[in-house]
Amino acid sequence: MTRLLAGAIAAVLVAFAAAERPRAEVGKPGVTPVPCPQQEWQLGDAAFDALPSAKAFSGKYDGGLYRIEIPDNWNGDLVLFAHGFVPNAGPNGSMLRVGVHRFREHVVKDGFAWAASSYRCNGYVPGQALLDTIALIDLFKQSNGGRSAGRVYLTGESMGGHVTLLGMQEFPTTFAGGLAMCPAGPELFDYFAAMSAAAEVVTGVQFHADTVPQDVAKMTEALGKPPEYTEKGRQLASIEIQMSGGPRPFAMEGLAGRLIANMSTSQAALLGSTTPSNRAVDTAHLTYAIGDGLGLSAETLNQKARRKTADPQMRSANGPYEEVVPFDGRIQRPLMTMHGTGDLYVPIFLERSLKRAVSAAGNDKLLTQRIYRIGAHCQFSQPEMAKAFDDLVAWVKSGTKPQGDDVDGDLSNAGQTFTSPLRPNDPGGRTVVTSSKQ
Repeated sequence: MTRLLAGAIAAVLVAFAAAERPRAEVGKPGVTPVPCPQQEWQLGDAAFDALPSAKAFSGKYDGGLYRIEIPDNWNGDLVLFAHGFVPNAGPNGSMLRVGVHRFREHVVKDGFAWAASSYRCNGYVPGQALLDTIALIDLFKQSNGGRSAGRVYLTGESMGGHVTLLGMQEFPTTFAGGLAMCPAGPELFDYFAAMSAAAEVVTGVQFHADTVPQDVAKMTEALGKPPEYTEKGRQLASIEIQMSGGPRPFAMEGLAGRLIANMSTSQAALLGSTTPSNRAVDTAHLTYAIGDGLGLSAETLNQKARRKTADPQMRSANGPYEEVVPFDGRIQRPLMTMHGTGDLYVPIFLERSLKRAVSAAGNDKLLTQRIYRIGAHCQFSQPEMAKAFDDLVAWVKSGTKPQGDDVDGDLSNAGQTFTSPLRPNDPGGRTVVTSSKQ
């Protein structure tokens, strides 16, 4: 076991050296990650129990934890799972943890091995997370007696969905296919910053670097609590719905827990923060929209909203960090995405941005997007995830692109095809509208 672990760590180091490209090759495939937050990290327990007729492998690599599970009837393929955002603040912010695959039982039952990593730091770190996830390929080989996987599938949720999209773009031939569930992306932070600026206009309260908590408290009081919004609360709610994809099933339900959070997540970008992600934020290109009859016009909002222009040295294909640059759509393998209509944490408008990028690169044949009628972030059912993964595998093997949804279309009654089961209080066949009374 000691030799195995030593060999695995050595393999990880080699993988990182291969994956991290030098700055001289900016613009070429590969990832230079935004550095991890500077703090001391503690390692949790990676051990876990294997499912029946499978074997569990776990341990530490240089900087993090890993878990691998190989079924006795292994079919020769490997599924990598990238987890979502874990805050690097609070009482457990420095603890690194590794979980299990969300639809692990389905994957193992069908003969796939799977692997997951803690990453070597918490925070919003898709670049580092991608390198740590790729390093699992060699860790798997070491755990599997030196036998490599035939096909490797990349999957992930939320920030892990960002990892998946980034991996399919920057390592375009490493993976047989990708499944990005509720995927985030760089333009999410444009949206958050834009909602901060909209909240300033709506409430009349402006963010200041030295009074942010007090500013948020004043805004919250002015907006009211869902569903009992004040007039100003209804205005900001409409702006968030319109800007995140338009009226759609469960959008107001999903907004209930995100109205304040969305407008107080990236205000630092408006206030001059110099982190790579905040330097890359751009709201200058966004056009605000709001429903009728709410006492605020889109024209006034667009005139008064504070704007943030991206640092061109950061938000560029030739910039230092690929993870803060919008996707270029240059994928070479099948990619499937899943997104919920009521996800206001990582809204569905990001699917439209992805589709534009993939279409501009001439790769429409490699992208299938599916919509689900759910009222929260990443709350897909097991049947929904299993079918999406199975359809991706069949696509990889047969070359026949599976059915998807039109993310650019009217979303007011979207998600009928792939939602299974319909959730409680689903509006059914009724078209969802936004009015001044919502």
